[in-house]
Amino acid sequence: MTNAQTKATIHTSGVVNNLKMKLILIKFIVLISTLSLLNSCDSNLKKVHQKQEAEKIWSGIPGDPNISVSDRLAIKDVMNAYAFYWDNSDLENFFGLFTVEAVNNMSRESASERLDYFKSNGLQRRHLMANTHFLEQNDSTAYIKQYTLLTSTKNEKELNPISTIVYDVWLIKVDGIWKISKRKINLDGELDMLFKSK
Repeated sequence: MTNAQTKATIHTSGVVNNLKMKLILIKFIVLISTLSLLNSCDSNLKKVHQKQEAEKIWSGIPGDPNISVSDRLAIKDVMNAYAFYWDNSDLENFFGLFTVEAVNNMSRESASERLDYFKSNGLQRRHLMANTHFLEQNDSTAYIKQYTLLTSTKNEKELNPISTIVYDVWLIKVDGIWKISKRKINLDGELDMLFKSK
C-alpha cells in the first residue's frame, strides 16, 4: 500500500467514524426529544383528568356515576381512621381528622377521661364502620350518614355489642385534605358510659 493509499484509507476511516458519531448524536437527540414529548403529554393528560374530576357535580341520586371517586375514597378513609384512632387511644391523630374549629368545640379532657376509663376497666372498644351513605358531595364539602356497630370486649374475653350508631358527618376539604367539620352522634340504644359535654 502506497503512502497516498494509506492516507486515503485513514481519511475515509475518519470520515466514516465522524458520520457514525453524528448518527449516534442524532439518534440520542431524537430519543431525548421523544421522551420529553411523552412526559409532557402524560403531564397534560393528568391535568385534564384532575380538572375533569374537580368539575364533576354529583346529583345526590344513588347510582349517579358523576362523582369524584378519589374524594369519595378519601372521605371513607377519614371515617375508617376515625374508628381506628379512637379505638387505639390515639387522640393526637384522632383530633387531626377534624378542622381546627371542630376541635375547639370538643373536649380533649373528656375524651382522655373516657379512654382512661376503658383502659382501667379492661375494656376494648371497637367501632365497626359499615354503610357510608353520601347525601351531598362536591369538590370541597360533603355530608354523609355513617352506620356503625359499637362493641366492647372486657379483659380480652367477653364480647358485647353496645349499640348501633348513625353518625351525621359534615366534611370540608382543607388544603386538599378532607376534614370533619361537624358530627352528630345518633345512638340507637343507651351507652354503658354517658357522654360528658364540654
